[in-house]
Amino acid sequence: MRLPRLDFAGARHHVMNRGARRQDIFVDDEARGIFLGVLAELPRFGVRIHGYALMPNHYHLLVESVAGELPRAMRHLGAEFSRRLNRLYQWDGPLFRGRYHNRLVGNSAYWRHLLVYVHQNPLRAGLDHANDTLWTSHNAYVGQAERPAWLHTQELQALYGDQGGYLEYFRLIDAGALPVPSDFDPNQLWAPHSTGAVAVPDLSVPLWRLADALEAVSSVTGKNIDEIITTPRGRKGNPANWLAAWWLSRHCGIDHGKIAAALGTSHASVSHRIARVQDRLASDAGLQAWATKLLALRPRRTRK
Repeated sequence: MRLPRLDFAGARHHVMNRGARRQDIFVDDEARGIFLGVLAELPRFGVRIHGYALMPNHYHLLVESVAGELPRAMRHLGAEFSRRLNRLYQWDGPLFRGRYHNRLVGNSAYWRHLLVYVHQNPLRAGLDHANDTLWTSHNAYVGQAERPAWLHTQELQALYGDQGGYLEYFRLIDAGALPVPSDFDPNQLWAPHSTGAVAVPDLSVPLWRLADALEAVSSVTGKNIDEIITTPRGRKGNPANWLAAWWLSRHCGIDHGKIAAALGTSHASVSHRIARVQDRLASDAGLQAWATKLLALRPRRTRK
């Protein structure tokens, strides 16, 4: 019996799949280029790609499910890549051994480590392709290749601080000089992993004016604007403030500079508040309820 997928608006996933009978599917640069071309189509299915690594017979993706529609996006990826590759090489039959595997990422420490883990996959396999743009997204993170429009690097880059911080973390992990997150177990990545499903509406991502977006946060949290923009203090902080940063950035198309000015904080603090929401969405039913209500709203009018 298939286990249900765990997915919800804002969920972050480690997604992977293997070739049928463990046979190679990324046999050359053309095959890898085709796969990346299909990845470029996934934003229209409501996901963001934060990183990738392609191995000869499997792939790894860091995926954010913007509107809780990961299965729909992954069906397109599997079907379209298979169709194009079968046509190119005149192959027949399924490319993959079955449906994709996904593991929910519950905290930023795991998310940060996961990117380096997948980028180092070719090195661990002796392929020596960590710097090859067609094998991993490593080059886009270090500025040695142009970042494709569909690859989102801002969130993870903020967790490292800058490109230098990413490279230092990469180096230390490669040397075995840093501990990995306690909940990261590479031996369990391919094991079945699901704890249920969270339903959210099938919605496109609207554009909001900043003032209307803050009013939306006020309406779902029951907090007035002054309470929302109050800087979080104490152990409990201000979840409505964190939610506002996440909502304005991830779902309203508002840049971090404008959010920082609206919330009376710094650009870096906006990133930290977004990460705090991402960390808690998987386990905090209150935040999940707020996020789902926000996604059900429509802007009064879109920004020009």
